Amino acid sequence: MSPQPQPPAATGDRDDLHRLGSAYRRLRRVATFTALGYFVVFLFLSGYAPSMMTSSITGGLTTGLVLGLLQLPVALAAIALYERIARNHVDPLATAIRERAEQAAAAAAPRPERQSRSGRPVWQQPTGGARA
Repeated sequence: MSPQPQPPAATGDRDDLHRLGSAYRRLRRVATFTALGYFVVFLFLSGYAPSMMTSSITGGLTTGLVLGLLQLPVALAAIALYERIARNHVDPLATAIRERAEQAAAAAAPRPERQSRSGRPVWQQPTGGARA
């Protein structure tokens, strides 16, 4: 016996899933371009502007060293930005979709069987004159 085909998702569910996918893609882009973009700028300056990267700021501290040390705070800022966007935009959408799916699953779940006094389901009770 083949499984019953599932009815198509409601239009609102598809719209919400589309919005969730868009929000998640935007989240990945922002975080990736923040961290990776800074690193690419650092590499570009190292390769094409070595005089700027070796210029001294104070004492033995060069521009290249400062920019290199700033990579950690930029990466941490990208992580914080990722979490903030996820918490404010992606998580509420995912929670709403999950709650609707749980409600639909609960509504579609079969009801528990009625129990007779003997503890067996009603449909297993003998009928007629025979006693078990």
